[in-house]
Amino acid sequence: MIDHLNFPQGWSTCLVGEAGEAIVGQQRTPAAANGPDNRPYLRVANVFDDCLDLEELATMSFSPEARLRYRLQAGDVLLCEGQSRELVGRCALFNGEVEELYFQNHVIRFRPHEEIHPDFALLVFRAYQYSGIFSALARGTTNIVNLGLKRFRGLPFPVPPLEVQREISERSRQVQDLLDLTTDALQKTSPMVSDLPQKVRDRIILGDTCLDLDTTPELIEGEWRKASEVVGESSPIVYGILQPGPDISGEDGVPYIRGQDLREGEILEQQLRRTSPEIAQKYERSALRPGDVLLGIIRHTRVAIVPQELDGAQITQGTARLRPAAEIDSSFLAHWLASGAAQAWLRGRMRGINMPGLNLADVRQLPVPLFSIEKQRELVTLLDDAIAELDLLREKIETGLNRSNMIERALIVSLAYGELAEEISREQPGRGTSANLVSSLRAKAGNESRESRKKEVAAKKRTPAKANIKVTPSRDRLIEALRAAGTRATPEELYASLALTEQDIDEFYSLLRELETNGLVQVHRPDDTSVFLEVSS
Repeated sequence: MIDHLNFPQGWSTCLVGEAGEAIVGQQRTPAAANGPDNRPYLRVANVFDDCLDLEELATMSFSPEARLRYRLQAGDVLLCEGQSRELVGRCALFNGEVEELYFQNHVIRFRPHEEIHPDFALLVFRAYQYSGIFSALARGTTNIVNLGLKRFRGLPFPVPPLEVQREISERSRQVQDLLDLTTDALQKTSPMVSDLPQKVRDRIILGDTCLDLDTTPELIEGEWRKASEVVGESSPIVYGILQPGPDISGEDGVPYIRGQDLREGEILEQQLRRTSPEIAQKYERSALRPGDVLLGIIRHTRVAIVPQELDGAQITQGTARLRPAAEIDSSFLAHWLASGAAQAWLRGRMRGINMPGLNLADVRQLPVPLFSIEKQRELVTLLDDAIAELDLLREKIETGLNRSNMIERALIVSLAYGELAEEISREQPGRGTSANLVSSLRAKAGNESRESRKKEVAAKKRTPAKANIKVTPSRDRLIEALRAAGTRATPEELYASLALTEQDIDEFYSLLRELETNGLVQVHRPDDTSVFLEVSS
């Protein structure tokens, strides 16, 4: 993918390392973490796509020399050096929002030379992330990869005339603003639409009646019953199997339904597990029939109706079965259990913190409005139609968000160096040529390289011989440091505790991958941005 990058005709190219200065930030060593005069800095968790989260900034100590090297200035592009494979290289522009701000070694700072417009550099890097170039370049484990500063510096970078860069940047910002408005509107609408089904059920079933079920307000054309009074006399409210045993493959097993198998009013039949007929026989009292209403009672109070295909199936202890008596319609009971009023009543009686759940005694006490069977079926028709419309609206919003994301990705790539960039390039011939800019950039890169070598030589002359002893990463050191942490540690914390240099980062992640592959280290990703490591027990 990287070898087949096509840039518009007439554009020259250089390397990323020639287009600007690319460095990683300061390590968070114990000395820096506990040192004096702490300063705010950016971590991977602060760098999002085209956005910096500056609300919660960590701090550490920076020496005067480090402050000169790592202090950010307006126009710097920040990239996630270490991340999951699909998110590595995620980047944003710093516009000087914070007066004094630094960055750590898992973030790359790219400071473009004057021949490169900062917004254009950001656009190119976003296109590289969207199109999978950074992902293909990165190395690491299944869950953690690093971009690699050397590999990043060696990437090709397109250099159109500066006038073209400015025009592309301006148009991309206009496009991005429109896309952000659309996405923001859809994201704000999504939770509102998700809440509507419960509110619609309340309105259609109860009308203007007070929703405080603890007072059981008066019903027009109906009366209140307890849930235990609207199920069959021979079929009390029960939960199911306590220990289903190993999963039985094929038709020999009896399918059983867990709380996580209930979703959006349906049973996810494709993911059901099966228990043995012998175990199912012991719990014959909780066997299911078509029309039974299921209620999750651990963590979630989701609702679904048992279809014909699951006749004879079973449930677990995380699900309650309500078999409606003849005087109540299954669909009406299911709609009521999923209403805002009933859900609030049930959640208010949940107990526990890590695994909150309902007792069946509470479920049996749930107030249920009971109307004539004709009235119930009339309400069910209204409810089914209303919920179907809301489901359709929710699907349209989700489709809109997905399409907006796809359009954004396609437009960013096209504006950075694709068809739209080529079209803008034809419209903006510019005064300076692309080749002249690249010549200037390479001349600067050559001067910087010579200056860097002079500094290295001078530093070696000043450094005592014993300071040249290099501490390298090893499997044993990684495991020892991770054990010393006493609990889960982030890759950043582990890297810092080993006091490695930025030249060691590739070897560090290579060792992590080897340790994970061999089962010596476990990698946990609780969300998109967090990564934790621990020694396998």
